[in-house]
Formats: sequence, C-alpha cells, structure tokens
Amino acid sequence: MPQLEQAILKTLVYFDIFNYPLTLMEVYKWLNTGKSGYSLIEVEEALNNLSDKIEAKNGFYFLKGKEANIETRLQRYSEAEVKFKRAIKFIKLLRFIPFIKMIAVCNSLSYSNVAKEGDIDLFIIASPNRLWLARFLTVGFLKVLGVRPRAATKEDALDANFFLAEDSLNIKSLQLSGGDIYLTYWLNQLAPVFNPFNLLEKFQAANAWVKQTLPNGFGYVMNARRKVGLNWFVKTKRFGLGLLLNYDFWEKLSQKYQLKIMPQDLKEMMNNDTRVAVNQNVLKFHREDRRAEYFKKYQEKLIAYELS
Repeated sequence: MPQLEQAILKTLVYFDIFNYPLTLMEVYKWLNTGKSGYSLIEVEEALNNLSDKIEAKNGFYFLKGKEANIETRLQRYSEAEVKFKRAIKFIKLLRFIPFIKMIAVCNSLSYSNVAKEGDIDLFIIASPNRLWLARFLTVGFLKVLGVRPRAATKEDALDANFFLAEDSLNIKSLQLSGGDIYLTYWLNQLAPVFNPFNLLEKFQAANAWVKQTLPNGFGYVMNARRKVGLNWFVKTKRFGLGLLLNYDFWEKLSQKYQLKIMPQDLKEMMNNDTRVAVNQNVLKFHREDRRAEYFKKYQEKLIAYELS
C-alpha cells in the first residue's frame, strides 16, 4: 500500500476510536505521516483509492461499516455548542485572574466531540513562578461557584487540572514512554478561548516535534463567537489584583496549602509518572489518564488493518 494511503488509513483508524468521521480537510490537517508535502488533491485521490477499506457519505470519511458515526458526530457537535457557551461564560470570569495568560478548552470538547455527560476540561498557561497561585485562584473560584466535578456526575462541570508556566512551554517530557499518539493530537486540537497574548502560537512553536507526526497540522482557528478577550475594564482589574497578589509570599503559601489538602492518592502518584506532574513548570493532576488505553486500542486497530 502506498505511503499516503497508509497515512490516511492510520488517521481514520485513530479517530475511529472516538467514533469521529472526518471531512476531507480534517483528513489532510490531521494526516498521520512523517512526510510533508502532500497536497489536498493528492489526499483526495488517495481516499478514492481506499474504497475497499473506507466509505464516504455527506462529506465525511470513515472506516467501512461505521456510517453510524456520522450521526454520533452531529449529536456530539450539538452538545459541544452548549458546553462551549458554558465554558465561555466562566472563562470570562477566570480572565480576571492576573497570572492567567491563556485558557484553552481541551480534550474531546476542543474538537466538538463530547457526549452529554461529559465535562469541560481547561488547559491554562500562567505566569512564571505563579502556577500555584493561579491554580489556587482558578480552582477555588470554580469551587465557590459550584461548577467543579463531583463524584456523582461530571456533566457540564469545569475541570482545570493542567497548568503550564509561560516560560516552559515544551511538554515533550510528558509523553508516555511506550507511545503517545493522543498527546500529539491533543496539542493540535486545543481551542484557545482566551488567548490575548498569542501564547498558543508560542506553545505550538515550542512543541514543533509534533510536526514529525502531523506535518499538516495548523492548530485551531477560533471562531469569533468562541473567543474571549481583554477590555479596559478587565485589564484594570487584572492590574489591581496583580498589585495585591503578585508576591512570592502568596505563591509559597498557596503551594503549601494545596499540597497539604491534596488527596493521598494524588500524593502517592505525584511525579511517579506523567499522570500527576508537579514542579515549577507544570501542575498536572489526572487520576484517570487514558492515553495508554487509547494507544493500545490504536495499536490493535493498526494490526487489524495490517498497518503495524
């Protein structure tokens, strides 16, 4: 099988894990190949040559027998519209925190593939040496508003468990050692709702290693209705809060407090692997990191399609 056709099939196999058929432009954008230079026309021609393994309907391409995923995608898009509006509502409040430089919606909601029971995951870039304070203010604020995930349900909850320092944007060290296709796509799918300092562009540049797998990836082009910016009122409040809180004392105090109240299971997981990473550059708290599970499913599908 020609290299381009293999790359297309690998791409469709990956997104089939999430029941997500792709448009022609999405196949091109997320083409899983180390070779750049393929044109959109070449990709379309190669898709037509794979009629024994894939199907197309209503502008979507998918593995044979997976036509039902079109309806799944459309339903999840409708759910995502509702959740995005909710995310924007609270991001408009979180932007007042002076140390927050970027807030992006991530995981399944970032590409509008979220189920009704799903939550809203946020990825936040903060000022150097203010990660703990940014997290304390963010999580505390969401908790006061009653929108943090609960044990009974995560539906429509806002989860902020990944903070990164502005001066340390390369996250290659967070890759799983055994293979991590999910992180590669995750980086390319971030939806920067609040990005007034153009940090997404710097973040992508710092993680250019993604291009080794996704050479055509060009990031998320945000629709204006999904953007949250800074106006004079917000800037004034951020400046005022910064004057009050921008001290190492508050950073150290918030770190000490959060480590003290941290659940025991997270303490035991801390820095043992990439699920819970805690240092001066990153605060990442994920009890249920499913990347290994996704990679295993991906490998199994590749073997089934003789692509391993």
